Amino acid sequence: MFDLIIKNGTVIDPENKIHGQRDIGIDGGKVVEVAEEINTNKGIKVLDAKGKTIVPGIIDMHVHTGFTGKGGQAAMSMLARAGTVTAMDCGGPLHEFYDFSINNGTGMNMICLQMIRPGWNISGIAPTKTEISELIDKSLDEGAIGMKLLGGHYPMTPEATQRVVEVANHKKAYVAFHVGTTKNGVGNFNSFKDAVDIAKGFSMDLVHVNSYCRGQVLGDPIEETLEALRILEDNPNIFSESYLSVFSGTPAKCSDGMPESNGVKNSLSMGGYEGTEKGLRQAILDGWASVVCHVGNDNLRLTGKEGIEYFDKEGTDVTCTFPVTPASTRFLLATQKAKSGRFIVDAISTDGGSIPRNFIVEKGTALVRMDMLTWEEFVTKTSINPAKIFGLKDKGHLGVGADADITILDGTSGRAYGAVCSGNIIMLDGVVLGKGTTVLTTELGVNAVKKRGLKAKVVDLESGWFYGGRPRI
Repeated sequence: MFDLIIKNGTVIDPENKIHGQRDIGIDGGKVVEVAEEINTNKGIKVLDAKGKTIVPGIIDMHVHTGFTGKGGQAAMSMLARAGTVTAMDCGGPLHEFYDFSINNGTGMNMICLQMIRPGWNISGIAPTKTEISELIDKSLDEGAIGMKLLGGHYPMTPEATQRVVEVANHKKAYVAFHVGTTKNGVGNFNSFKDAVDIAKGFSMDLVHVNSYCRGQVLGDPIEETLEALRILEDNPNIFSESYLSVFSGTPAKCSDGMPESNGVKNSLSMGGYEGTEKGLRQAILDGWASVVCHVGNDNLRLTGKEGIEYFDKEGTDVTCTFPVTPASTRFLLATQKAKSGRFIVDAISTDGGSIPRNFIVEKGTALVRMDMLTWEEFVTKTSINPAKIFGLKDKGHLGVGADADITILDGTSGRAYGAVCSGNIIMLDGVVLGKGTTVLTTELGVNAVKKRGLKAKVVDLESGWFYGGRPRI
């Protein structure tokens, strides 16, 4: 008997060279059989996916639960409804990540990086190697798989930033960088080039590449994007993702009349507003900036008077979004390949979660419908590549023995119809059914995860591309 049979869907599994109608038999959280016909009498539960497309579970390499105020309560529900099965919280902080994982889990797999923020969990903008080492050790012991540098928001010196990358690599801890330092802290194309120099052969995740190709330095987003693609192709030690939403997202808390995050100031300047609280308020009133408002199991964008009222109600401690990502940049970063045939930018992500832009399925499948990506390429960028970067050998495909992590797509609406995690249906037709959270962590963090009453699975970064090496194609 199978715990679950998924019937009559079109299965797309490039790793196993499947593209056609198949049934999938699941037992014990694993794929047990993939066949043209499985007798429904063998299933305890049967899910009819006729007319639907079945792909390996979506893996979003960049989301936020914490770092976004109380809106994090809705993050995992929003992700599940978007068809995401596994996601990495790219910055935590860990205490907020655990709070939401325990109280608001939807049955997903979650990974967490701990943020490094000067003045909060590290002394300042130029911490020593010893202090950095101690923070990384503490974060790994508490269940993070590595660290997130928030240079575009709260920059450190170039030297300290490089020390973080070096120490993280030495400890085989994941390290991601929202680019920016005290030299070029605004998160633009110059910051991007600085980040590549900082990596200097070390493994690094250079997050949401689209954020640095907005034409602020060279004057033309396309010129910056093409140059960024060339640089990334020449530096295979750097892993990357990009999102398909026009909207950015950044913490908008203000102190003494100024936004604390450089990201707000940067986005305001692109709209012609001064980088102050006064400028932000005017941008909200004008509709250039949106305030993310928490409502039940969802987060909405508010502008105008409603946006200002919520902004004041929360004491400015909100997330704001800005329409600053050019379409040309989003398209090129999602589709372009290296001479070897691999995608230059490894994955499509969202930088979403609690920020309302969880558009991997909605906008990614639009590229398929326009013949800009094949179905196999869509799966490569949304599941296969992320799984291989993290070393998740049982994810990213639907072969026998693989984790039964599955996303079911509705080709008519272009949206996710269902999501299955470890054989459990966590979302169906927009209704979240799953509960709890499985945290993917290193061996060092397993005890910390279990002490919080959460399930833990081990990630071995050395077996994946990040530290095992990107394959030569």
